[in-house]
Amino acid sequence: MARQLGLPPLSTVEELCAAVADRSGRPVRLAPRRMRVGEPSGFVERRADADVIHFEQETSGLHQAHIICHELAHLLCGHLAEVPPPGRGDGSDLVEVELPTIDPEMLRLVLGRSHYDDAAEQEAEVLGAELMRILVLAPGAGTTSQLAPALEHRKGQHV
Repeated sequence: MARQLGLPPLSTVEELCAAVADRSGRPVRLAPRRMRVGEPSGFVERRADADVIHFEQETSGLHQAHIICHELAHLLCGHLAEVPPPGRGDGSDLVEVELPTIDPEMLRLVLGRSHYDDAAEQEAEVLGAELMRILVLAPGAGTTSQLAPALEHRKGQHV
């Protein structure tokens, strides 16, 4: 599936998001944030106007790219629930519930994605790894250029 995106080898995470957006017909936005204890390191929020990938901002660039690729894989595999169509406008489809003890952001997270079983997570991991290869194997650009300092020996030689 990664090959079907037709990405050049020098793709960045942003270019990858644009390719997934083109394929799905929905904008994909990146939202770095500090995740709370107990939250996953990344998740997709399906909004009416876009898919938003939230990912841990307090980690390495390589880990961020891995998280984003995993979440893009969920989008490509169709693991997210579809956004419900707009209501009839008469209020008959609306139910208001007051839950003062639940964080509205966490409620949106839970209601905005479908349940992923182990097979879906494995599928997203495999495709996410394929997407990472598109990004990481390109020397001198994008994600790889950020990794270069970590791969150099102290005397400037690559290991």
